Amino acid sequence: MDHTRQLKQLIYSCPELMLRLQYLRDIHTHAYLSAGVIRNLVWSILHHQSYGFDQIEIDVIFYDLNDQQGLKEQHLTELLKQKFPNNEWDVVNQAYVHLWYKTDDGCSISQYQSLFDALSVWVETATAIAVRLLENDDIEIIAPFGLNDLFELKLRWNKRLVSYPVFLARIQAKQFLTRWEKLLVVDD
Repeated sequence: MDHTRQLKQLIYSCPELMLRLQYLRDIHTHAYLSAGVIRNLVWSILHHQSYGFDQIEIDVIFYDLNDQQGLKEQHLTELLKQKFPNNEWDVVNQAYVHLWYKTDDGCSISQYQSLFDALSVWVETATAIAVRLLENDDIEIIAPFGLNDLFELKLRWNKRLVSYPVFLARIQAKQFLTRWEKLLVVDD
């Protein structure tokens, strides 16, 4: 089975995730759930672990050049907190990340041109994934590095934005190797 179909099946079979995707579609059709909520769900399933949605952080991303003041971010965050108060919501308009994000050495970054562009600099390839529910109930997936690393349990450093020591510190801080013992850090 190809990984795209596999990811869609995992998402469809998870009622808690589907509720959040349906609500997100209702309040912002071009917003995506991303990062840890997808990665952790897949890794937990591949490790035969349960994955609960209470008390977890959920990342939501979108790209809107018309929201420079961050009003849509704030509004989305408020609506999501009201609907799902047991989650911590991190809503980010990727069009304006360059205004506040700095590299390891304190340098500014260029403005992202799209969600695909933004995801293509995320620290691990298996985290650089975003999904949204379309009007026809299909799931759209944005994954600049594909889904192989996610399903093959590989932690691969994306060198476009952060240093290798930052990548290793992130693995340690998030306790990836403790939570999912089958993960493999891959050095290219």
